[in-house]
Amino acid sequence: MKRNIEVGLQCFVKKDGKYLMLHRNKDKRIMPNVWMAPGGRREFNEGLFEAARREIKEETGLEIKNLRIKAAGNAHLKDLNIELYFHFIVAEYAGGKLKKNTDDDGELVWLTTEEIGKLDNLLSETKRVLSHIFKDDDKIVSYKAVYEKGNKMTQFNLESSK
Repeated sequence: MKRNIEVGLQCFVKKDGKYLMLHRNKDKRIMPNVWMAPGGRREFNEGLFEAARREIKEETGLEIKNLRIKAAGNAHLKDLNIELYFHFIVAEYAGGKLKKNTDDDGELVWLTTEEIGKLDNLLSETKRVLSHIFKDDDKIVSYKAVYEKGNKMTQFNLESSK
């Protein structure tokens, strides 16, 4: 079987006690109508933090600093026959003006951690690692997930480092 592998990231940008979240457009091929942090795919031979800075600048117009990896994982999207290898990153706002929302990407909204946890249709794997993402420590968690279709996750395994 041919493997269709994509490598991406989500970056939780923090400003004034809130994090920037993206409510994806309902017409997106991957995870339509789902809430997640802004981010995207890494380009050929692109460093992780380089990709995060580029994606955040392109999608939001913002500049970021103090990037930290909080989770690394992979998700098999069965309906699209894609393996996504992902990093969840937390960063601080460093400057720039937030872009106006566009129909192409979706809606960008600043939310508290409590509001994020209560979102309808938050990306399922994000729900499972959210408490790790917002901890103020250097711990990195690893996981794997399987999705049947869209945001319907049928398997999740948080891996132990021990």
